Amino acid sequence: MIKGLFKLFILFIVYSTVVSCSEQNIPDLPENPGNTNQGIASIDQTQINANGGGFIIRVKADGTWQASSSETWCTLSRASGNGNGSISGYMKANTEAERSVIITIIAGKEKAEFTLKQLAGNGSNPDPDPSPDPDPNPDPDPEKPSGYAGRIEIPVLKGGSMNIFHTWTTKENGKETVTYSYEYDCTKKHVRWVAFTFDNYTCQSNVKRSDAWKEDTNIPAQYRTSKSDYNPEYTRGHMVGSGDRVYSRAANEQTFYYSNMSPQQQAGFNTGGGVWNNVEDQVQAWGQINNPADTLYVVKGGTIDKEEDIRTRTSTGVAVPKYYFIAVLSYKNKQYKGIAFYVEHTNNKTNLIKRYSMSIRELEQKTGINFFHNLEDAIENNVEINYNPSDWSWKEG
Repeated sequence: MIKGLFKLFILFIVYSTVVSCSEQNIPDLPENPGNTNQGIASIDQTQINANGGGFIIRVKADGTWQASSSETWCTLSRASGNGNGSISGYMKANTEAERSVIITIIAGKEKAEFTLKQLAGNGSNPDPDPSPDPDPNPDPDPEKPSGYAGRIEIPVLKGGSMNIFHTWTTKENGKETVTYSYEYDCTKKHVRWVAFTFDNYTCQSNVKRSDAWKEDTNIPAQYRTSKSDYNPEYTRGHMVGSGDRVYSRAANEQTFYYSNMSPQQQAGFNTGGGVWNNVEDQVQAWGQINNPADTLYVVKGGTIDKEEDIRTRTSTGVAVPKYYFIAVLSYKNKQYKGIAFYVEHTNNKTNLIKRYSMSIRELEQKTGINFFHNLEDAIENNVEINYNPSDWSWKEG
């Protein structure tokens, strides 16, 4: 089972052949003072810390091109392409002296060469994944990527040049704490999903709602949303709820990025008494963790991948999901169990939410998303297929 190796966030923007948003129109890299441009290619950073991390290279070429890394501990998501394209690079954690790698891009007679440095390590190899069963041999695996994308709660990334993966973190008590991760679809101006965990620290209620609304600069400006993108018919519905992250002020503020918002029907859905509000409250109740060895893994999202599962779009092009879903994985007493929900986006005041529960495998069939793939295969298959509502405590009468 592949676990996280890296402390830096990883922004996955990988190759896709989607007709409506080809790589000829890939968005520019987010503004970053570390960006380096060498004609046919640019890179978003040239220094990675000792804990490892990711970087992005954008290629702008008229014909075919090749890419290579001079070191095996630095891998590239692809070695060639045709026309404009993007490459995700990954560095393993470094436990020894400072080291460097050369990334070379060749397109015809043109050449770009980037030297990346990785800072010296301290002899340890920290793992940001809070899983109670760390992998003792975390080598890169293209099917189960490393870094934050290798965390248990992260689904299989759709990738493609118009999908952005990002992980928000904060420093809590001198330790990095993962707030949540998301994969954002630029063509829909909406996240495909968000993923986060409850443990005995992140389940705590220490602060109040911050209302710290702000735009997410990780999203290119032309695909970014703001308050004006949500018309009066809908509310700005949190995907990671404000109430999901009240263990610290900084974490709560990160739930108010507009990339975390979905245009949701207010009455009978996203307010008290509404079915979605009740499902979210139930998951929060399950997230009250007492044992430091236990964790609740949560993936939430709205259906935007298929046109038939999009209810409509706002006047500015933001997709309005027809359905919302949650996949939940519980690790308690050294045992895993799973459950999922799939709720239509409509006026429905009910607290009888058990009727909307299902197995994770059934939710995968409805959404096309592969959840919890970073588990060992045997564990994944077991928790996704086996589902028993009586295994869970319910707030409903």
